[in-house]
Amino acid sequence: MKVSSIFERAARLCGFADGYLSENDSADISARALTAVNTVLFDLCEKEDCESLLDEISVPGAVADAAVYGTAMYLSLAFGDTDKATFFSKIYSDKRAAVKSSSSRVTDALPETGASI
Repeated sequence: MKVSSIFERAARLCGFADGYLSENDSADISARALTAVNTVLFDLCEKEDCESLLDEISVPGAVADAAVYGTAMYLSLAFGDTDKATFFSKIYSDKRAAVKSSSSRVTDALPETGASI
């Protein structure tokens, strides 16, 4: 998956049409988007910063889904839309909690008695 796919989904959630992105300074928007995506990916899975929106990343589906809402939250804040930022913050918080609480390994936790009777 490309980093740009996370940004594009987040931009649609924020209400940015494809025409808006092409008509405005795409360098500024791309820089904000890359910063937002990098911040969210580091928060979710401690992934190192991507250099470009065209970079390929390998993350589980739940992480990618949470990253979309986190990116939308940061983009809303960057463009001054606090109502949307509050809305996306709640969704991101819930999805982040689900990602962070998932178990990746199960271990045997039964105690050993050490003595037999």
